[in-house]
Amino acid sequence: MQSGTVASNGIELFYESRGPENGEPIVFVMGLSAQMVFWPDTLLDALADKGYRVIRFDNRDVGKSTRIRKPINQGPIAAILRSMVGLSVESPYTLHDMVADTVGLLDALNIERAHFVGASMGGMISQLMAGTHPERVLSLTSIMSSNNSPLLPPPKPAALKTLVAPRVKVETEDQFVAFGLEMMAKLGGTLPQGQDELAAMYRASWARGINPRGIRNQFLAIMATGSLTKTLKKIQCPTTVIHGGADPLIRPAGGKASARAIRGAKLAIIPGMGHDFPPSVIDRIGELIAETVGRANSVAQTAVA
Repeated sequence: MQSGTVASNGIELFYESRGPENGEPIVFVMGLSAQMVFWPDTLLDALADKGYRVIRFDNRDVGKSTRIRKPINQGPIAAILRSMVGLSVESPYTLHDMVADTVGLLDALNIERAHFVGASMGGMISQLMAGTHPERVLSLTSIMSSNNSPLLPPPKPAALKTLVAPRVKVETEDQFVAFGLEMMAKLGGTLPQGQDELAAMYRASWARGINPRGIRNQFLAIMATGSLTKTLKKIQCPTTVIHGGADPLIRPAGGKASARAIRGAKLAIIPGMGHDFPPSVIDRIGELIAETVGRANSVAQTAVA
């Protein structure tokens, strides 16, 4: 396993790579406010054991990557309302800037093309990456994400509150873990979440450093970017869209909208899965990722032939 910090798009990104260095690269892009440690190790290790070079990283504003310090004049609720009526949203950056961060990561690691797996906001970044930089993306797996259309069904109220509720004072690691477990209980579906695994992820996040301001920055970036549909229609690489059938935050309609917009995309709805990675579905998700990578390799071999 290798890890370190690279310069990208005027900032620094912290990354980790596991598996053989000459293996086909699979880049994992995490979602809103979540550090790279929220990718389950069991999922990453299984793919590394298959011979892939598995890379995950902290997006800007989380973990050990650069934190953006710019004044913010709009709150999350105002941003949601402005987005719903088609007004512009002020934000320190957009998802397009985060795509540029990801391109810079590939450049810094001397990776010409890679398979992409994104979760939630990371799914949106990966979708934009595939649509705007097709020469860098071999395949796309989008998990619990959407086309970011303001016309999609809204989150359930309890799930929405995890994003826009008043700040909670957290001063200790135990308080942070308790807060995280409570939040994930609201985002989960009907499948057991794996409390020990979640607690370990939150403890790792606390140790690496938390950035409450970054949550608002990233949320505003999503709102300011708007619908991705036009870009999704440009995606040509093999794509699989995975969504939890019980997701209360980004409802299943979001995944279905992405799958409809991407030509040839396969849609996999996992019953009982929420906006999380329950241990019982990790093997299935790994199989779907490997299957998508395999489709890309088949397309490449056919093209060569």
